[in-house]
Amino acid sequence: MSRLPALLAAVVALTGCRTQLRYGTPLPVDDTFARVPATGAELERYQAAADWSEAHGGRSLLVLRGQDVVFERYAAGNDAATPHHLFSGTKSFSCALAQSLVAEGLLELDEPVANTLPELAGDPRSASVTVDQLLHLVGGVPGGKLALTIQAMKENPRVQDQYAESLAAEWTDEPGQAFHYGPNAYNLFGALVQRKTGDDPLVWLQGHVLDPIGLRTAGWARDPAGNPMLAQGAWTTPNEWLKYGVLARDDGQWRGQQVLPPGAFAECAQGSAANPAYGLTFWLNHDVDRDTVDLAMFDTLADSGPIFGVGVPSDAFSAAGYHDNRLYILPSLDLVIARQADGDRRFKDDELLALILGL
Repeated sequence: MSRLPALLAAVVALTGCRTQLRYGTPLPVDDTFARVPATGAELERYQAAADWSEAHGGRSLLVLRGQDVVFERYAAGNDAATPHHLFSGTKSFSCALAQSLVAEGLLELDEPVANTLPELAGDPRSASVTVDQLLHLVGGVPGGKLALTIQAMKENPRVQDQYAESLAAEWTDEPGQAFHYGPNAYNLFGALVQRKTGDDPLVWLQGHVLDPIGLRTAGWARDPAGNPMLAQGAWTTPNEWLKYGVLARDDGQWRGQQVLPPGAFAECAQGSAANPAYGLTFWLNHDVDRDTVDLAMFDTLADSGPIFGVGVPSDAFSAAGYHDNRLYILPSLDLVIARQADGDRRFKDDELLALILGL
């Protein structure tokens, strides 16, 4: 969700001659959400927030209250049908993927990952890590090599099999002790889903979660072995991303139907002892000890206190990606906010949310 660190930026520059991956097929707006524009002071808040967003790299800003889009604006030549790379905003789909497996009786979050991936049984640390710890990014595996991080940005990825690469990663910490952000945990989870279901993880996600809510993607990056990049691969529009936000806000319910069991997303919005501000693939508006949890890469977060800012509800959580792409979910205010952007070093989550909420 942060700026690229200097070393990663250098790697991107060195690979700049490779063709940029793009899934540009338009996704026209469907009739899922009515357009009921806000008025008065509420509209003024959203307009001020959109102005600020555009001045800080924003391409779109949509606010949904209840089941209605009450504000939307597009910038930089984009429109409602233009898909955009979610980058690490992709990660939060794995909450629903995991919970769908739980609902089908194929997975328990507290089961050891090595039960399904015996390749991890050789090291006492990886042998004992649970699915819950893995997806909280506190399993003990490091985040992942830079090459894994930039794979979804370029055509013809050079790492042939991301899942195999992560299965061979060296564990560095005891489970539950340290927060490590990056693609390794998601690659391991993808491999686990393959073994559990005998199916492609993205095919399973599409059939059990995305299709039931009508969520369309323009494309999803895969490695040469065909593995979907669960950490950073999805492309879609803000209108489509809102659908996932509503499913999460309403705790698995969609249009009166329970797509995932009650409590599924509430469970995903619980942090860990090692990082109270990161749940099961979502960022949470909690305070965190910045001396013990390394947030140096995440300079868009508030410098102190709750990571999305004082005054933002404590139940707020977010799917967040590089270039400041955000899906904010605020259950107590019945709001979902989608923002897509090209990145700006001055962007701050708390400043945007303060404008939207009138704090």
